[in-house]
Amino acid sequence: MEQEVNQHTILQAILELSKQMQDIKSDLQQQIEAVEKRLEGKLEAVEKRLEEKNEVLEKRLDKVEQNLSRKIDLVDAKFDILSSDLITTKAEVSMLKQVK
Repeated sequence: MEQEVNQHTILQAILELSKQMQDIKSDLQQQIEAVEKRLEGKLEAVEKRLEEKNEVLEKRLDKVEQNLSRKIDLVDAKFDILSSDLITTKAEVSMLKQVK
C-alpha cells in the first residue's frame, strides 16, 4: 500500500512539474512573441528612416550632378571661346609676319 502511495505521490509531483513546465513554456513563448513584435516595429521604423535618408541623398546627388553638368558646359564654352581667340590671334600674328 505504501508503494502505491509513493507512486501516486511521485506521479502527482511529475504531473505538477509537467504543468509548471508547460506554464513556463507558454510564458516564454508569449515573451518571445512580444519581443518579436517590438523588434519588428523597430526594424520597420529603421527601414522607413533609411528609405527617407536614401531619398534625400538621391535628391542631393541629382542636384550635384546638375550643378556639375552646368559647370562643365560653362567650362566647355569658355574653352571654345579661348580656342577661337587663340586661332584668331595666331592668324593675326601670321599675317603680321607676312607683311614684314
